[in-house]
Amino acid sequence: MELLITIAYVFLVRLIFFDYKLIRYNLFWKFFTFGLWIAAAMTEIIALGQFAPYSKTMFVQSHVVQMAPEYGGLVEEVYVTPNQQVKKGAPLFQMAKDKWQYKVDELEAQLAAADTGVAELNQQVVEAKAAVKRVEASLEAAKDKAEQFTAAAQKNAVSLVRLEEVNKSLLVQEAELESAKARLRATEIALASEIDGKNPAVAEVLAGLDEAKYNLEQTTIVAPADGYVANLQLYPGSFVRLKQPIMSFVNSEDYWLVATVPQRGVQRLKTGDKAQVAFDMYPGKIFDAEVESIVWAAGEAQGIPSGNIPHVGQMKGSELFTVRLHMKDMDPEYPLRFGASGLAAMYSHDTAGFLVLLRQIELQSESFLNYLYNPFK
Repeated sequence: MELLITIAYVFLVRLIFFDYKLIRYNLFWKFFTFGLWIAAAMTEIIALGQFAPYSKTMFVQSHVVQMAPEYGGLVEEVYVTPNQQVKKGAPLFQMAKDKWQYKVDELEAQLAAADTGVAELNQQVVEAKAAVKRVEASLEAAKDKAEQFTAAAQKNAVSLVRLEEVNKSLLVQEAELESAKARLRATEIALASEIDGKNPAVAEVLAGLDEAKYNLEQTTIVAPADGYVANLQLYPGSFVRLKQPIMSFVNSEDYWLVATVPQRGVQRLKTGDKAQVAFDMYPGKIFDAEVESIVWAAGEAQGIPSGNIPHVGQMKGSELFTVRLHMKDMDPEYPLRFGASGLAAMYSHDTAGFLVLLRQIELQSESFLNYLYNPFK
């Protein structure tokens, strides 16, 4: 734009002083015309460059998610088309799910069997308690009999051999009672053992079933946010590898603008300062924006750890800093497109009104040039 203005100014001077000779081109007018050009150049370089920086490298950014299946296999179905707007959670494509469906069916059968096993343990506890009661009853009867035989032996009514047999039978009954109680305790422990309120056998099967159901769900890849798929090349029947990115999903919920600004112009910018942008795809249209943040770092200055001493000639700083802009109000007729480029003018909080006007005229003029071709970008 500066070159265009200079050419127009030279052409105007030639028309006035040389072609039509409306004014005599004396020493005064030589100083005046040249001084006016110098003043305009200084205004552009110093005043506008310092207080109203201008960026000819501005573009739209958004989050791009590389979609990849959790597990490799065949692609059964693709549900979207390129640039089709979808909502968060909408299916994008379907992987073969037979393997995980079989696993879910198998574990559900095992869960039914495990539940049956718990019911059997309950029955075993009931039977063990009944067995303990039977042995306790037999033991009481054996104790009564032993007392009777002991009293009879003292009166020589029964032989000592018979008494000894009765006492041995009593010991056997006591041992059987301890055995029955041990079986009851073991059955109760097996039944009462719980993991998160579940029997161990049931908990183990449930854990495997939850994992299998999760794997089954992951065979359907869904949209992580509102957006669209760009450059879709996936087709049913394709075989993809484990976690291989096969689809680019562009988030349409959150857009921002990135502009590069010379260091001499970015120093006065602050968050919230006003800005205006013009997109190449929308000639003549100016959009209001504001400064969201400034990236106070540049990759050129970043050192890379290595065993080599860096060459001095390769060490350099950056001439530009990155400014992130936020659109204030979006017109549905002029949607933001990921990757769209354009121009940006930013106005620091202490910019004089006439400087803002000059920069706005420049921005609007360059935007109109986009109707045909802008050779000054």
